[in-house]
Amino acid sequence: MKDFKMYAIEVKNLTHFYGEKLIYQNLNFSVKTGNVFGILGRNGVGKSTLINILMGYIKPKSGECRVLGENSFELSAKTKQDIALLFEGFVSYDHLSIARYEEFLSSFYPNWDSVVYNDLVRLLKLNKDQKLSSMSFGQKSQVVLASLFAQDAKVLIFDDYSMGLDAGYRRLFGDFLKDYLDGKDKTVVITSHVMSDLENLIDEFLIIKRGGEIYQSNMGDFMSNFHAYKLPKELNLNEFDFKNIDEFKHHKMAYGFVNLDGFEPMNASFEDKFLGYVGLYE
Repeated sequence: MKDFKMYAIEVKNLTHFYGEKLIYQNLNFSVKTGNVFGILGRNGVGKSTLINILMGYIKPKSGECRVLGENSFELSAKTKQDIALLFEGFVSYDHLSIARYEEFLSSFYPNWDSVVYNDLVRLLKLNKDQKLSSMSFGQKSQVVLASLFAQDAKVLIFDDYSMGLDAGYRRLFGDFLKDYLDGKDKTVVITSHVMSDLENLIDEFLIIKRGGEIYQSNMGDFMSNFHAYKLPKELNLNEFDFKNIDEFKHHKMAYGFVNLDGFEPMNASFEDKFLGYVGLYE
């Protein structure tokens, strides 16, 4: 294994099944300390399962995962304090006010940062005596996110942070996260189904496909080298190694690490290219 001071998370030869269904086989990747890392893929490919394995909640069939230098299935209490985790479908204490919610949680985290917590609450223009039960889902989710930032953890894991949030609250999260990370050596792992939010947020990412196929890249290389082409329907592409080709009535869309002479790649977004990689109708 590599130096954990350079790599906050390391996964080596990870294989896992649900029954007879292969989730991943001999998965290898590492997350550099200080990076924002995306775990991406369609529903049901094992993104949340991978986070459960990283946290030691599920033991893989084989392989090794290390977080901050420790085996993920044997994380010490100190290391667990250095990991802030938001699960899909977060748990909140609705009977508590914003102030009492902080009072309750801060007792578990010696490095709790009240300034960070209150900065995000202030952006929501909420009264600290307001109970979580009286808030909208979006407001409540931002208070929960504020509690994660306030833990001052070394690793922050957000499992589908965007679930149920409108564009405004997703933008607030992204802007606040970038400001929070500025000048800090924090490592962030994100899963999301909203690819448009990630292009200017994540440094590197892993795409998991059904059957355990894995692709890892940094955002710059992927956006530069993975192309989307709008082509005549009659054009024969058999000799080219496109990742996916979608047929339409009057044209076809072809996606891949291919430089096609005589045709200019489209100016496609990360979401378009992500769907071109995993398959629009998979």
